[in-house]
Amino acid sequence: MELRHIRYFIAVAEELNFTRAAERLRTAQPSLSQQIRDLEEEIGTPLLERTKRRVALTAAGRAFLDEARLVMAQTQRALTMARRAAEAEQTKLTIGFLPSAEVKIFPSVLSAMRAQYPDVTVELRHMTTAEQREALENGTIDVAFMRLPVDGAAMIHDVVLTEKLVVVLPERHPLTALDRVPLADLAPFPYLRVAPNHAGNLHDITEGHCRVMGVQLRPVQDVENVLTLLTLVGMGIGFALLPDYAEHLLFKNVTTRPLADASPLVGLAMARRADRDFPALAGFVALAKRVTDVK
Repeated sequence: MELRHIRYFIAVAEELNFTRAAERLRTAQPSLSQQIRDLEEEIGTPLLERTKRRVALTAAGRAFLDEARLVMAQTQRALTMARRAAEAEQTKLTIGFLPSAEVKIFPSVLSAMRAQYPDVTVELRHMTTAEQREALENGTIDVAFMRLPVDGAAMIHDVVLTEKLVVVLPERHPLTALDRVPLADLAPFPYLRVAPNHAGNLHDITEGHCRVMGVQLRPVQDVENVLTLLTLVGMGIGFALLPDYAEHLLFKNVTTRPLADASPLVGLAMARRADRDFPALAGFVALAKRVTDVK
């Protein structure tokens, strides 16, 4: 039994006339008659009494009509609820991000987003690069601001920001006496870093720069996120090397200094799934590109 059998039966039961029911359904009368016969055969009892002069419901037909109307009403409700859910999903945008985006991109992009798309709800999720990569793959976020590389043929991305590395120090660290810190001067001190499996290419860039400069740092602890790292720096546990968004963070007992040597550049990518597109997402991506000057 399919929904069309129920819909056809309701039309005949309400019209009590096969010709009018066929016109209402915009189908051929022989086809309609066959559908009703198929339905009666499946149920195992006649639903209609047919004579040359009239069509009437049997007792089984009257009972079936009441339930059939409920089925169609419930089906329509299910369709409506599904469409509403889809519309609600398309007016919600979930964004994963690193602090670089929070400090340098969101202030302009989110205010423009609110102005141009006032009905869109934006949900922000602070996540590591590894967490964002997984969330993009399983569809729990729509767009990610993450470190390179962006893996997978199903992903597209734009590099929206490049930053220099800065030295993040406890306020009372002896190197705060310097305006700019040579990389070699950091070698004797304990080094804190974001865990390599959570840092994207930040780890590779930092390690590669140290090799080029002939400096070997002394890592004492890996942490999974930047906020924990900054807390440890503020406690005096060690120093860190982070992209220069760190200069804009007001964190207790923490200060920053630029490197005296030439600094490598660390990119921030705006990534999304190639197979996912809806107006709120497309609008946000366009705004972010405009704000960050991506061509």
